[in-house]
Amino acid sequence: MGGLGYLAMGILLVLAFTLVGGVWRGPRRRLTTAQRAVVRKYFPFHATLDPDEQARFERVTGRFLNDKEWIGAGIRLEDEMKVMISACAAQLLHGFDERITLTHFSRIIVHPDAYKAHRKDRFHQGEVSPRAGVIRLSWAHFLEGYARAGDAHNVGLHEMAHALWFEDFIPNHEDGFLDPVLLDEWKILGDQETAAIRAGKPSLLRAYAATNQEEFFAVAVEYFFERARAFQEELPELYAVMSGLLKQDPAKAV
Repeated sequence: MGGLGYLAMGILLVLAFTLVGGVWRGPRRRLTTAQRAVVRKYFPFHATLDPDEQARFERVTGRFLNDKEWIGAGIRLEDEMKVMISACAAQLLHGFDERITLTHFSRIIVHPDAYKAHRKDRFHQGEVSPRAGVIRLSWAHFLEGYARAGDAHNVGLHEMAHALWFEDFIPNHEDGFLDPVLLDEWKILGDQETAAIRAGKPSLLRAYAATNQEEFFAVAVEYFFERARAFQEELPELYAVMSGLLKQDPAKAV
């Protein structure tokens, strides 16, 4: 095979590795200077990290950003929007191996506002579809979640928490990253708190957390990042287990 033949084969190999499932996976995964500026401007979480951890956070953001198929549903997706959503995922994933990017959920669909997933369905602010590998978000509510930090209502973190929960047991190279012992303990404590909420007892967590185990975890993630100190003080056992599961302790930064 001549030099041109080897060159052609090399190009084909590159294409084979970067085009997966009909979706272009570009070789660049690092954030640009402009994209890093977006992270630093809109994510106070980034400022709580030391320089090495900031660089790691930016790498995870870049991997998530460039590994997903981004779809605007009635909205034009600007690069800044995709970076912000990716940084939200990186916030939740920060304690894990940086190669974990919720691989199963390959498509991110963004709506301008609350939307109906089905013709007769109620309006949604976000949802996760494990069968389809899709995360949907209302952009208006995503922004509101970060604009009103501290109220423990964050659609981005909530939906990323659902994706994380499902990703842990969907068979792929990322499954099983949540400590099984801690996960069992979490479920026991979560069931106890759910029963208390349903019985009308006062709880730090809003009533929606008592819907089921998945919603309990997602709501708890919102409180973990947005009301960490209160979570730690009022539900210390739950906080300690979640801190172990996510390998983070945001109360230290408060």
